[in-house]
Amino acid sequence: MFTYQGDGDLAAIGTAETMHCCNRGENILIIFINNGIYGMTGGQMAPTTLEGAKTSTCPYGRDTSTMGFPLRITELIAQLPAVRYVTRQSVHTPVAVRKAKAAIKKAFEYQAEGKQGTCFIEFCTNCNSGWKLSPVQANKWMEENTFKYYVPGDIKDNFKLLKNPVIE
Repeated sequence: MFTYQGDGDLAAIGTAETMHCCNRGENILIIFINNGIYGMTGGQMAPTTLEGAKTSTCPYGRDTSTMGFPLRITELIAQLPAVRYVTRQSVHTPVAVRKAKAAIKKAFEYQAEGKQGTCFIEFCTNCNSGWKLSPVQANKWMEENTFKYYVPGDIKDNFKLLKNPVIE
């Protein structure tokens, strides 16, 4: 079983449900799409919008003194003991796509083995229309900005570490 959720859904209105699901260690894969903006509803600031990034609701850029910092939901999720596999990937290059496919495969294999624990994959993506950039410009912006704050790679893989994945 899996869910596919955007940053507005998962990191804003659905945060409580997501946290409690992960805290229970549900045998589910959560696929989290983070483009740092509410792309489907007009380009408003999302909980994951980077500092200084402009959106329709913060046209001068996200100011952390009044709007808070971007939420690193994936790092928060990784701290929960019943979450067993957490990674952050992207799909902006062929190499990144291969890594992303491997992460998805690994998460579904863990699920199929019936191991207790939630798997969580964040995908950093661009939003050409919301960012008002061409696809090439958006990928470049993501490399230069997004990945400095949301660093790609594995964050937690406790399935490898534990013989019997029981909550610590």
